Amino acid sequence: MAKEELRETKNRIDYVVMLVRDFGDAHHLSPRQAHNYLRRHKALEYVEEFYDVEHTLSPEDTIESLGTIARRNGGHLA
Repeated sequence: MAKEELRETKNRIDYVVMLVRDFGDAHHLSPRQAHNYLRRHKALEYVEEFYDVEHTLSPEDTIESLGTIARRNGGHLA
């Protein structure tokens, strides 16, 4: 794997970790609970698929989007 590819992968991982942590904080969930919720309700799949756009938005906008996507896929957090 080239150096640039490694950097891109690290950036994606760091971004997803930040989103999971921030989503958990916003909804009073542990990082593990937030990750499980977002994975179960397809919100992390969305972030992974649309990373190129999502990482240009504010974290607050992305956190809100994650909640919307999760709700559309059966999630029930407020």
